[in-house]
Amino acid sequence: MLRSLEQKRAKYAWECIQKVRGNIEQEDKYKSYVRSAPSYIQINGLGNTLAFYKSKFEADLRKKGENELSADKRAYKLLYDHLNGWRKELRGGKDILEWIRDENTSSLMVFQATKEIIALLNWMKRFAEAELRDKEE
Repeated sequence: MLRSLEQKRAKYAWECIQKVRGNIEQEDKYKSYVRSAPSYIQINGLGNTLAFYKSKFEADLRKKGENELSADKRAYKLLYDHLNGWRKELRGGKDILEWIRDENTSSLMVFQATKEIIALLNWMKRFAEAELRDKEE
C-alpha cells in the first residue's frame, strides 16, 4: 500500500514518541525540547540546532555510557537520534551533522532537509502533547 509522505511522517513521529515513554522526567524534558525545536531551527539553522543538541549529551555519553545519562541529556539524545533517523530513513547514509558539513551538500539540500525536519516536528509536537506526561502531573 502506498503511503503519502505525510502519513510516513505521522507514523515515524508516533513511533518516536512511544520510545520516549516510561520515565516521567524524560518525557517532560523531551516534550519541552520538541515544542521548542522548530523555533530554534528557524532562528539558528538546522546545523547549529543539531550541534547544540549533540553538545548536550555527547561528552557524558562518552564518559558514562547511555544508561548513565541524566533525564535531560537522554531527552536531548533521543530527539537528536529521532531527527537523524528520519533523515536517514528518507535518504540513507551519514549522520545528519556529517551530511550538513559534507562539501557535496548544497545550501538548497540543507534548506529542503530543514523544511522536512520541521514538518516532522509538527507531528512529533502533536503526539508529544497527547502522549507524554508533564512532571507536575
